[in-house]
Amino acid sequence: MLETLKPELEATLQANQVPFASFGITDANATRMQAEIGTAGAAPLDENHIFRIASMTKPIVTLAALQLVARGDLRLDQPMKEILPELGEVQVVSRNGDELTFAPLARDITLHHLLTHTSGYAYDFHAELIAELVAQEKLAGVASDNDAFLSAPLIFQPGENWEYGINIDWAGRIVEKISGVDLNAYVKANILRPLGMKHTSFSINDLNGDALVPLALRDDDGNLSDVSELMPNVTDGPYLGGGGLYSNVGDYMKFMRMVLKDGQGPDGQILPADMVRDMFTNQIGDKQVGYMPSRNPMLAKGHGWFEGTSMKWGYGFMLNETEVDGRRAAGAGAWSGLYNTFFSVDRVRETGCVVMMQMLPVYNEAALAVFDTFERAVYSANS
Repeated sequence: MLETLKPELEATLQANQVPFASFGITDANATRMQAEIGTAGAAPLDENHIFRIASMTKPIVTLAALQLVARGDLRLDQPMKEILPELGEVQVVSRNGDELTFAPLARDITLHHLLTHTSGYAYDFHAELIAELVAQEKLAGVASDNDAFLSAPLIFQPGENWEYGINIDWAGRIVEKISGVDLNAYVKANILRPLGMKHTSFSINDLNGDALVPLALRDDDGNLSDVSELMPNVTDGPYLGGGGLYSNVGDYMKFMRMVLKDGQGPDGQILPADMVRDMFTNQIGDKQVGYMPSRNPMLAKGHGWFEGTSMKWGYGFMLNETEVDGRRAAGAGAWSGLYNTFFSVDRVRETGCVVMMQMLPVYNEAALAVFDTFERAVYSANS
């Protein structure tokens, strides 16, 4: 498969002025293809390079929270103020004419709300009201180098809608509180080590920092500038469950193989099989994962999904309710990361695809073209 796909992938990177990317395809049992193409800084990209995977952290931290549910330490319907009292004090912001007003919670935030992005928490680079508070310097943006953004209000009452936001950062705090250890220690002991993910951590100190690839900013003309210094490396926390992991394609395929095998790791069960199936089950009812507008063009382009396909959320990732254009079967899971890392996991066709690039803004046309070309080629080769 590598010999068939690699020339097409090389041509796609060149045509879209993407300097490097790592690609992987796995089934439930083994890697079917891995390819590193291009140059990262001064060195040819190889399988040992490390990427900032941003929101591709979310499925792993969601898994951590579900492990605690499986052990009886948490309940999905449990009010999270019982664990973190500040989650009972958060307010809901709304617009009243030219002013922003704040109201108390009408109902408790539960773990289910957090894991499904139905709590009302949002991101400042997508949600207008949160972006306005950041612009007024009344709130820290998510790109700040600490966790001050967690003080954000909700933009609707818990359970009323779906909005992508800082929910899994809060879920990470809950994992820390219940387990009694920091998020990096918990995830390493309960997920990364059992899966053999040796190139993944919340702390760059655990990895070869020299192998971290540079981060680029792409302008509208396709020109790239190195902005690595804008995103300081995390060494000793705070560890952010919504986007703090470093990893690479080889490691992430180990995580995907586990979910393809109903939670089975190399040496035992990582999560009960029924809970893995819950991850791939619509958890938001008739709500939709809709268009995500941009409030900060440097970080994110506005982005929708496959036309005519209803998109839902399970636990950890987005689900397509119907087949996607001859590619993913209905019920496949997929998501991405701020620096243009992408994955999809199709349990029906037993296929996992992952691509890692490293540039802003997320969902820029070049990055989307690379992932689209790759995923189409994978499914075409399988047909």
